[in-house]
Amino acid sequence: MLVAEHNAEVEKGNYEAWKYPYLVCDLTGRVLYADTAFAVKCGDIVNVQEELGMDKSFAISNDGMVKKSFVLKSNGSVNGFAIYLIPKEAITGADYNQKLIWCAIPACAGVIAGVLLLCGRLLYCNKRVLAPIGEIATSAQQILRGNYEYEFRRIFNRSVNADEVGELTYSFELMRDELKAKQMKEEELKKAQQELISCISHDLKTPISTIKAYAEGMRDGIAKDEAARVAYTRIIIEKTDLLIDMIEELLQFSNAQLNQLEICRKEIYFTGFFKRAMKEIEGYVRQQKMDFSFSLDMEERIVSIDEKRILEVLYNLVENSLKYRKENGIIKIIASREGDEVLIRVLDNGIGINSDDIPYVFDKFYRAEKSRSSSIPGSGLGLSICKYIVENHGGTIYCKSQKEKGCEIGFTIC
Repeated sequence: MLVAEHNAEVEKGNYEAWKYPYLVCDLTGRVLYADTAFAVKCGDIVNVQEELGMDKSFAISNDGMVKKSFVLKSNGSVNGFAIYLIPKEAITGADYNQKLIWCAIPACAGVIAGVLLLCGRLLYCNKRVLAPIGEIATSAQQILRGNYEYEFRRIFNRSVNADEVGELTYSFELMRDELKAKQMKEEELKKAQQELISCISHDLKTPISTIKAYAEGMRDGIAKDEAARVAYTRIIIEKTDLLIDMIEELLQFSNAQLNQLEICRKEIYFTGFFKRAMKEIEGYVRQQKMDFSFSLDMEERIVSIDEKRILEVLYNLVENSLKYRKENGIIKIIASREGDEVLIRVLDNGIGINSDDIPYVFDKFYRAEKSRSSSIPGSGLGLSICKYIVENHGGTIYCKSQKEKGCEIGFTIC
């Protein structure tokens, strides 16, 4: 009754100094009005439960005062609290303490229960709805700016079953991953295209210029006798064959980049395939005036391979040894068992590769010969194509070498 009239004015939003100190706050704990008796000011955030209660420290510092709290309502809904400090002398009645306790208990319990319920609901909505939707909006803005690296939690709380919002966030992350992968693939293709144009321009220029020069020599009568014309024609044919090989490599590389290099694996007996391949390669190597040998250090077993593609890998590795050979060159191919796989090694005694270059030998267009001398033909794609074929067979490929001490390139199939 002492504060009922004033409390009615407070509910209307009329905050003025009164004979008793009071404090007004909303449900979030934001102070709307406070007298100097309270150690807060307007705009501060207070703990509503602590302000509603009366602990020992408050009682000591406010001896002779009684704290009285009221729920503020507007249009039938609770929107805040008013807390009064009333001198005990202003309250009369012998049963004051008893009445105060009986009245305060249900009121405080109701207020606390309401606050806890409201806070719990707000926390739940914020964690399960507002927070993920806010992060989705942020991620969408980053994607619009071209940034696909912004990642947020796919499922927010694994202890709680994923709801519709969880499914939304997970699907959004899958979409972002797909967009990121496509962007990276597009960037790789653009870079490869630029490298391709640059390397084609460089590598095709020399053989084309040579063909043009010898053709003009024949036209202008520089090759005056039959032997000279035969020599000029032989050089033109050799350079033309080189161009054909380079174009074929470029076509295979392009198909590999687009995942269109056809690989048809089937189960075969390895020994028969290996011996047939070695017989074919031996004739080719000896034709290049190099010694060749091979060994099969394993028992018979069945492998699942594309014979044409694996033979192509062997030819590419042998061709690599031929390009970087030394006088009295030797090439040796060894097949052996390596766990559940077959390991095929191609060894030579050529000029070798610097240790600094080994991590890059399977990169497209890479050559350890930094000058890209025309004396070492090729497009620099052979080992890159080998790596693609071997990895699509589920195997691995490696290179071991030292400068002037030869080279070993091995790969596995299963």
